[in-house]
Amino acid sequence: MRTRFAFFVLLTATLGAQPKELGPPPGSLVDIGGRKLHVHCTGGGAPTVVLEAGASAFAIDWSLVEPEVARTNRVCSYDRAGSGWSDRAPWVETPARVVADLHAALKAAGEKPPYVLAGASMGGIYVRLYDLTYPGEVAGMVLVDPSSEERLFTMFDGKGVVIASLTAEQMRSTVPAGPVRVPRREPQTGAPFDKLPKDLYESRVLLDRRLIDSIPTSIPPEIIAESAEGQRAAFAKLRAAAKEHPFGDRPLVVLTRGVDSSEDMKVAHAAIARQSTNSRHTVVANSGHEIHLYQPAVVVQAIRDVVESERKGEKLAKP
Repeated sequence: MRTRFAFFVLLTATLGAQPKELGPPPGSLVDIGGRKLHVHCTGGGAPTVVLEAGASAFAIDWSLVEPEVARTNRVCSYDRAGSGWSDRAPWVETPARVVADLHAALKAAGEKPPYVLAGASMGGIYVRLYDLTYPGEVAGMVLVDPSSEERLFTMFDGKGVVIASLTAEQMRSTVPAGPVRVPRREPQTGAPFDKLPKDLYESRVLLDRRLIDSIPTSIPPEIIAESAEGQRAAFAKLRAAAKEHPFGDRPLVVLTRGVDSSEDMKVAHAAIARQSTNSRHTVVANSGHEIHLYQPAVVVQAIRDVVESERKGEKLAKP
């Protein structure tokens, strides 16, 4: 069961001290209205592919995928507010605000829809929400071992329940009365991040350390409440939309890790794939959660298949 861990992930982008200066970003810092987000775009060719990283992850995590996609398409990765080279936001981060930031950043960078969106882990939640928020801007999608609203839980009335099933009032009742201490962690090192080139790996460790250092030691209940409700609302919106096959016949590929994947996860991912009549669900053997690092060629091929399906108006190629 997954619990409220994601609330703290969202909070890290807006709370705490500003991290120390980093080296120059690989991309550009685009102004989205008084603050800047780091956007890294390369290559050429429509549709533009947009890469959304997972929780506590960075644009740099796509470094084994982005150059290959750039051979045939325009492709953009970016850092969310308060992460990587991007400025902090003045508010608590929620999925809806993440989506609004991405929309603003792409517009400020001069990128044009429709896009093929690729989201890893929690990024899978964000790109699906983007599609619901900005109809007509998404031509296809690749979900890389995505989080599912059906597998994100919290405690309510003494038992674990799906967050998306709660009302706003019920969600508020789960918020603690006082501040919550934030557990500290060490930067992510070793596999699979060491599959990045040495210089990028070292940069990623530094980025993660600075992200950790920016997190406060405790979070007040009103901030937790705002973050919790933002997530509940997003998950509930996705859950409601899933009943209507929201992706139509647009190409959709869902990739599931083969290592330590449960049957529940495979079922949830298969259900997401069924939201399109032109979809493919693949379990990637010998891959952990970060498929884009463990087996980047699989992710690159999935993106190319979605692009070709969109360009030709044909069904997805068989794996």
